[in-house]
Amino acid sequence: MIKALLVAALAAVALPAAAATSIPSGKWSFAFTDAKGRGAEAPMRVYSYRPKKCDEKCPLQFVLHGLNRNASSYRDYWEVAADNYGLVIVAPEFDKVHWKGQEGYNLGNVENADREKWSYAVIEHLFDEVRDGRTEYRIFGHSAGGQFVHRMMFFLPNNRAAMAVAANPGWYMMPEWRKDRPVDAYPYSFVGAKVGEPELRKALERRFALMVGEKHTDPNAKSLDNAEGAKKQGAGRLERGENFFKAATAAAKDLGVKMNWEFMEIPDTAHSGSKMSKYAADVIYGKK
Repeated sequence: MIKALLVAALAAVALPAAAATSIPSGKWSFAFTDAKGRGAEAPMRVYSYRPKKCDEKCPLQFVLHGLNRNASSYRDYWEVAADNYGLVIVAPEFDKVHWKGQEGYNLGNVENADREKWSYAVIEHLFDEVRDGRTEYRIFGHSAGGQFVHRMMFFLPNNRAAMAVAANPGWYMMPEWRKDRPVDAYPYSFVGAKVGEPELRKALERRFALMVGEKHTDPNAKSLDNAEGAKKQGAGRLERGENFFKAATAAAKDLGVKMNWEFMEIPDTAHSGSKMSKYAADVIYGKK
């Protein structure tokens, strides 16, 4: 009897973790209550797409929307790539009611003392909900979603993303932790943040790509944050992205870290979520 129980227990350990929520074929959406995080206080609608040919071996791709909180549109931007590459798309919607403003969404709700209630932690919790035996995921975010993704790499550097892509962020948390440098404090840098040099080291070693449209040069572009701290990072999104990447490269050198980041200037593109999504899919899954 004891031997039989032991064998059963070992077999259970060997099996991959089943998904609490299984994503069906086609377009779908479901309500996610993050029991590990804010729970019923912040219900979330999650949009998904799974090609018919996909099983649990297909890569899981998180897609993060921008300022308009239009997760279903971003799910749709990735539909062709999902069919071409065999991907399961998961697009959580951080609505304006439960994840208010920049603080609630792209700045991560990190003022909350409980790290499990940070917006960034929702991705890890949602992955546990749908992962169906997978041990890793990929993540892409555009505009405000791009801000979310690059900050998530800093605040949760031990996340399970095999690759992260931030596209067209409007401004950045600059990779500077030293208080004696001429840099604005958090949220514009690590100075005064809840994370510091150890987290930056880990983030610089992770696989990360920053993508900015080559036509994103207008300093007066719609929805571009022009607070004083943001303007110091550059005139437009392209210049700000270049300056952020240069600062990250310098930080990696100063820290003696092997940087695993890429910077990509996307041709003939400005602020297009659909174009940036297509390009990101080709980068992540092999054509570029």
